[in-house]
Amino acid sequence: MEIEMVVLTNFQALDKVAAFLEGSGPEPELTTAQDCPMSEWLKDNPRPDLDEPHEEFHRVLLEAVERKKQGLIDEANALLDRGFLLYSQLERAIFE
Repeated sequence: MEIEMVVLTNFQALDKVAAFLEGSGPEPELTTAQDCPMSEWLKDNPRPDLDEPHEEFHRVLLEAVERKKQGLIDEANALLDRGFLLYSQLERAIFE
């Protein structure tokens, strides 16, 4: 898979979580970092500097959905903000 598609897949996950948190989308079906196409890409293109941020990105999205389901909206939104930051860092590191 091309890296552009890999990055797009992560953005789509982020977008689905944002829609769910604002109430305009269904609960997203999310994957762990290990099940994400980026992990496959990283196996073929080792980038140790991306492993932890990518894992944290997925962990944060999963936690944001859980917080929303628990009614902890402020916490969910803070986690989403962290997800956007991590996504930006990953994207910047990949395309620099």
